Amino acid sequence: MKPKIVEKEALLIAGVAGSGDETAKAWEAFMKIQKINPLKNQAGDEGYEVRMYPADGPGKILVGVAITDTKAPPEYKTVALPSSAYAEFEIFPAKGYESGNTAMNQWLEENEKAYKQRQLNGMHYAVEVYDKRFKGEKDPDSIVEILIPIVEVKGKKK
Repeated sequence: MKPKIVEKEALLIAGVAGSGDETAKAWEAFMKIQKINPLKNQAGDEGYEVRMYPADGPGKILVGVAITDTKAPPEYKTVALPSSAYAEFEIFPAKGYESGNTAMNQWLEENEKAYKQRQLNGMHYAVEVYDKRFKGEKDPDSIVEILIPIVEVKGKKK
């Protein structure tokens, strides 16, 4: 699995934060809040899952949508993602969300002399993008985009 290397602009995500091992609960809470107090400054229809990985433990997540500015009701948490180059992978949720992990980790290891992973608040992170290609977890044609932020190692070519 070879990723595309893409440049993405800074992104502001508003949503619900939670433990990395309770993703479904975070999405349920986000959907509930969106019904009660929808974001008026939502940018686009995509859903985002920002996964932050500490040295140990299940990590942290923020699930939600992109917003145009920092004006979000207090029940929403926000995270600002910087402009970055990303290694863009596609996974098929029907095969399991972890189905691409081995290939992604292998690519990162094989390319560690050219790229290093960018960190956010001292943690590695990845962004899952749920766009029109996501048709549900069980649909074999459903695709989720995985973005791993990378920085080119100085003096190395891509």
